Amino acid sequence: MNTASAKSAIFDSIRQNLKASEPFDAVQAEHFHSSDFGEIKPFIAENPVETFRENLIAIGGNCKIVNNLSDAEIEVRRIIHEKNAKTIGISDAKLVVQIAEKIDADFVQNASAAELFDCDIGITSAQFGIAETGTLVIESDKEFNRLTSLIPPVHICILEAAKIRHNLGETLSELERDLSKSITFITGQSRTSDIELTLALGVHGPKELHVIVVGN
Repeated sequence: MNTASAKSAIFDSIRQNLKASEPFDAVQAEHFHSSDFGEIKPFIAENPVETFRENLIAIGGNCKIVNNLSDAEIEVRRIIHEKNAKTIGISDAKLVVQIAEKIDADFVQNASAAELFDCDIGITSAQFGIAETGTLVIESDKEFNRLTSLIPPVHICILEAAKIRHNLGETLSELERDLSKSITFITGQSRTSDIELTLALGVHGPKELHVIVVGN
């Protein structure tokens, strides 16, 4: 199976499973929602930027909405100072590089995995944000290095407000047009639990996530 066929098969599988879940969704909706509420409609936020912020905070992330890159720079400086960060890994995203150029700190661009384990903070952008779940979407073909978002204990993401979509379905429709080899979905900080369901943060990734949304 070639790459194009594999990608098509993955999306077909997603569609089939979503279709298969519709009867169960209907039963759940009937059980939990009174008819007084009217027809249940797909999730569409009136203000996707604010909805993204609220949902990200609800799952333990941090989110700051700023007007421009200058304000984003101030917020990045604040986090670096607050964490007393010595070494910071950054991706090659244009927004990230523009901000890093204005800050006097030890930045490492496109660092190797070994170098990133020595970084206190990783800074990336994201290709999309999903308002419904407060999720970040990072495409490997659009930005190097995705490990910058996964290895350092603190992840800062610079996200343009215009790239926030309402839900996963809307996001997948856009991703399918120019599908990257690897796509990372990040919903809050890293979390895992053992057999006794004891939640632990930061075991398999960043313990903190800070998203700076630029332009409301």
